[in-house]
Amino acid sequence: MSEVPTLELVQKQKIANLLPDAPLGVAYEASGVLAKDDKLFVVFDNSTSVARLSQDLSPNPMNGLFGMARGEDGYEGITYNAAKQRYYLLVESRKQKSGCYRAEIVEYDNTLSYVKRRSLDFGFKTANKGFEAVAHVRRDRQDYVLALCEGNKCKSGRRGRQPGDGRVQLFKKKKRRWSHVDTIKLPKSVEFEDYSAMSIHGSRVVVVSQENSRLWVGVFDEAAWSWRGNGQTYQFPRSADNRKLYGNVEGAAWITPSRLVTVSDRRKDDQSKRFTCTDQSVDIFDLPS
Repeated sequence: MSEVPTLELVQKQKIANLLPDAPLGVAYEASGVLAKDDKLFVVFDNSTSVARLSQDLSPNPMNGLFGMARGEDGYEGITYNAAKQRYYLLVESRKQKSGCYRAEIVEYDNTLSYVKRRSLDFGFKTANKGFEAVAHVRRDRQDYVLALCEGNKCKSGRRGRQPGDGRVQLFKKKKRRWSHVDTIKLPKSVEFEDYSAMSIHGSRVVVVSQENSRLWVGVFDEAAWSWRGNGQTYQFPRSADNRKLYGNVEGAAWITPSRLVTVSDRRKDDQSKRFTCTDQSVDIFDLPS
């Protein structure tokens, strides 16, 4: 078996260190990131605020928290519709009258003010195993979003952890909802136990696994809504004794065709304390040449 290449760390910083007057003891459970106009926009699954950060990871005066005040829902992902100048923020799930759960897309304008929300026409049986990331595609003057399922075959439990069956759901924007169009299977070569982040830059797509501490880069054929080839898997940097250091990556975005930014959630209580050095952080990586 060929060795998996390791991402090259360029820069890293704790989110709290980038926010002016950040209060002590506040958790920044980052779950998604968007790179746009030399800025990073970060969402959290424990807050409805959106962090705007300088892309050079400096404690810039323009950094801060914007959008709605803290509420009951956080967000799992963020993407941008340049044609409509709208941010799309992904809510993992809301319980429906039928008893199932559906994700929602919340729209913000360029001032990060609330515009409206639409549900995604796709049901889940549980509240916390839904969509983990969202990416916008505009084709033939029509808006689409790709939503990444957290579990394999979009399932929870043991079935969702059986590698090799990643799924992306495709939706088309309607007046009141996002209508389900198709299911796009990830290549069998993407042997991840879970899926926590996704980003599209032109035809290049990145998909991240939190559990495996790896990411996959593939080429997307937008016209056919399918993949070209098997892509390439990379691992996040590891310790000197080859142990995982990144166990909480939940957001990723392209900065250039060879450079990525990731954001990480808070370390879970049952995780090793070594993950503390990389949790609640922003990290920039280059793909190895």
